[in-house]
Amino acid sequence: MKLASSPQSSRRRVWAVFLICFASLAVRADSTADPAKLAAANTGFAFNLLKQIAGEQPDANVFISPFSVSTVLQMAGNGAAGETRTEMQKVLKTAGLPSSSLNEACRNLNQSLTSLPDVTLNLANGIWYQKELQLKPAFVAENKNYFQAELAGVDFSKAKSADTINYWADKTTRGKIKQVVRFPFPPATQVILANAIYFKGKWVKPFDKNQTRPHDFHSSSGNKQVPMMWQRGHFSYQAGDGYQTVRLPYAGGRLQMYLFLPATNSSLTKLLVDLNGESWQSKILPQLVDREGTLALPRFKLDYDVELNKPLKALGMRSAFTSAADFSAMADEPLFVSEVKQKSYVEVNEEGTEAAAVTTGHMQATAVFRPITPFEMIVDRPFFFVIEDNQTRSILFMGMVLNPTS
Repeated sequence: MKLASSPQSSRRRVWAVFLICFASLAVRADSTADPAKLAAANTGFAFNLLKQIAGEQPDANVFISPFSVSTVLQMAGNGAAGETRTEMQKVLKTAGLPSSSLNEACRNLNQSLTSLPDVTLNLANGIWYQKELQLKPAFVAENKNYFQAELAGVDFSKAKSADTINYWADKTTRGKIKQVVRFPFPPATQVILANAIYFKGKWVKPFDKNQTRPHDFHSSSGNKQVPMMWQRGHFSYQAGDGYQTVRLPYAGGRLQMYLFLPATNSSLTKLLVDLNGESWQSKILPQLVDREGTLALPRFKLDYDVELNKPLKALGMRSAFTSAADFSAMADEPLFVSEVKQKSYVEVNEEGTEAAAVTTGHMQATAVFRPITPFEMIVDRPFFFVIEDNQTRSILFMGMVLNPTS
């Protein structure tokens, strides 16, 4: 028998449904906001890292994938705790984002990037650990679930471990980055985390190869003739204070290259001073307008290799590189970051762009000092002895003493 509902109970059900729907919408709003917060954090970190590297290498070409670096540090961060984790989050601009939300945002962002139309963008993550090391289950689960990381136990004392990692880098970057580690590894090596990124995209409007011709390129070391590509048409363009900016979109519409040219009375150093995550969002992107014009761009190819320990320390990630590092959420054995480095490649031509990078983070065991118990050696029974030449390692005398008074 069905009972009739009172008006009061009906109102309660309506409010309950409303609250459930509101909560659902709030969850969805938060989930969509987290990738945006992560992207903003990554942008801030990217400019900071680029400026730090450029400041240390003022006369060198620089080509990095800050996304690849931040991915490796996010994975390592899943095993960090205490001051080490706080410093890493501050450098990565992710302070205040809960771990679960941050990991979810990383997964959503990665899935979004790898589903782009009309371009190739591949991401891969790997973690190799000394096979006797017991990684914490939560650390393993988070990096598997959110970063789709391949995990494998290896023996870092064997050359095969280096071959395994280098083959992975070669495969995931389509042969552009072949060797990211060298054997032998330091004896205390326990974990290597890696991210690989590969991109290939064609311009929406390719450059005409017939228009490419030699042209002077002016640098601090003098003038040099380079193959210069030319294109006339409509571009998203901005004439800023001391620079020009133009946007070149890739097929599919989501990815694009932004070119910055400092004015003749300025420099890249001056340009970089005012570039950061905030100015990128508030001053650069909104002020691009459609303009007709002519663009000349050098055809170029770069191979780049950089160690990131010094730049990351300068940005504030210090304890992770010391014996005071706290990676207790990764393993019970004390670990510290011994090296973060990146190898990258880019080629820009009339058709488009091909680029790749592999970032590796190397972790070693921290020496654990235990009190030394004084020993006793009482030679009160038959003994054996050797007299050896230290330089040639030649044994000159050997003896067994059964009775020292005989």
